[in-house]
Amino acid sequence: MNYKKMYYPVKALAVLSLVAVAIKYWMPTEIGFAFMLLPYLLLYFLANAKNYKNKRLIFIRIIAALCTITLAPVLVFGIEPDPQAGIGIMFLLIMQLAAISASEFIILFFYVDND
Repeated sequence: MNYKKMYYPVKALAVLSLVAVAIKYWMPTEIGFAFMLLPYLLLYFLANAKNYKNKRLIFIRIIAALCTITLAPVLVFGIEPDPQAGIGIMFLLIMQLAAISASEFIILFFYVDND
């Protein structure tokens, strides 16, 4: 497998996570529902050939994708309906967005493109 095609599994897992979270937390009238789907939409749109053009970019973005996608099963299977569940859900969402943001900031400020 060509290492430059690594964005295909990221896109597939992002879509799978998006669908699973959307089915579990279907709330069409709340902004929180859109906020819950935001990390997976970001992963899907960041996963393209231009953003995965060398091994260093692949490594940085794959770490963020793995952190984000690993927390999706916790959202789907690990949150029980109780009064503190909202706090746990928001904590997991902030962790996912922080992983994506940190990887993009590392790339923005510390990555030097020699091409």
